[in-house]
Amino acid sequence: MLRISAAIRIAALPRNARKTAALSSAPPKQMARFRFIWRRAAAPFALLAVLTLPVSFADQRTANWAGDFPPCHRRFELFKREPMNLGVKISTSNPMLAREFRQAMDFWSRVLEMNWHEDDSDSCAVQLVDGTPAILKTSIVARSQFTEWDNFQGWIAFNPRAPLSNNEMYLTAVHEIGHMLGLKHNPSTHSVMYYLDLEGSEVLDQADLTTLAGRHKLRVASVTEPIAVRQR
Repeated sequence: MLRISAAIRIAALPRNARKTAALSSAPPKQMARFRFIWRRAAAPFALLAVLTLPVSFADQRTANWAGDFPPCHRRFELFKREPMNLGVKISTSNPMLAREFRQAMDFWSRVLEMNWHEDDSDSCAVQLVDGTPAILKTSIVARSQFTEWDNFQGWIAFNPRAPLSNNEMYLTAVHEIGHMLGLKHNPSTHSVMYYLDLEGSEVLDQADLTTLAGRHKLRVASVTEPIAVRQR
């Protein structure tokens, strides 16, 4: 089994012809998969950035990205099988992103047996930070850490200046929080955990929910019914 070396989303131009774009841009199995954001544009189709990172086998030690942020001292709350109580430190300079991130946390609290609250101290479990160029290279707009990788500190980094719509910020936040909760990229184009952000509705599908049920206690009754990812 191969594992990618980062959990990220990349901004790209534009989005149209979703199935054709998904097939033509899908990298080979030996390359890392990324989640792109496509937009409509009158100009010819152009991909701003296509990045590939080396993959590693599941039994190899893999380190999370590093940053100059205080660690979340209660980050290990994310490892709990029983109901979680997550303190979330929102440290972004973008107020719209902060709002959409809160909505994304609300979404996850409806899926999992978890409560969350804002915590401005270092006693947080999750921290939303403004990513630096060293963390968010080229057109990467967001990146999360994985709980099972070395140097896990509880950070999710966003580019606060990325030209995203409110819905794109929301879906990106749901995607990145999903990584921190244990989800990897899903090969289904309908899943919010797919590596491309395509037009159309996005869901947590049976594969996503089954993986979550193996790590956390679910609030939903069934893993077979897809859960639509939408704002409230």
